[in-house]
Amino acid sequence: MLHHSVFLKFKSETSETEQAYFIAEARKLAQIPGVMNLEVLLEFNATNPYTHGLGMDFEDQAAYDLYSNHPIHNRFVQEVWIPRVEKWQEIDYRVKK
Repeated sequence: MLHHSVFLKFKSETSETEQAYFIAEARKLAQIPGVMNLEVLLEFNATNPYTHGLGMDFEDQAAYDLYSNHPIHNRFVQEVWIPRVEKWQEIDYRVKK
């Protein structure tokens, strides 16, 4: 099992309406085969430089690779993410049981 997470901060000019659009579009990533347990997260600790997060699980590397190269993901990155996100931190884990 793999856990993929990314934490982000929007560009200062990204309005609340644009942030809501971003979140709605991020939820569509769950349509990609192999994506499990999609979470959209809102930071509540003011000391963290990131304001939002996305997390999801994958059964294995093949499912993660399918997600990474899927047209829904690629469109999200190019048309939704890049225009609105200032900085981010991606963290991926292998889940130990």
